[in-house]
Amino acid sequence: MGGQKHRTATRGQGTSMITFETTSNANAERNRRRNERFAGPFDGLRTGMLDTPLSIFDLSQGGCFVNSMHEQTPGVRFTMKIQLPYVGVITLKAETLYLRSGFGFAVRFVDVDDETASLLEQALERLQNV
Repeated sequence: MGGQKHRTATRGQGTSMITFETTSNANAERNRRRNERFAGPFDGLRTGMLDTPLSIFDLSQGGCFVNSMHEQTPGVRFTMKIQLPYVGVITLKAETLYLRSGFGFAVRFVDVDDETASLLEQALERLQNV
């Protein structure tokens, strides 16, 4: 939720004026993020009984946004593969955080082993230097 601060200023004849400064939800969301994001797109795959292609945006060490027309319930865990420049394909477990109807859903990476975390970090560091 966006925060709201107010400031009271006194004007002539004892009248006061209250102004509001609003912090947008988008700013609050950005401030909450811990890792630098890379816009993408990156190619991915949701693995399972039927592998589904994914288009991935806002990739970070902690998660990403999956562009999808399909609804995804928050809290659902699944396995995904991401094709990364410089390091190739990595496999991650992801958990849905929230969805934006008609656009896709955000995920965080869970139970990431050291080798996968290192590969993801290497790819993101190289992208940062491009």
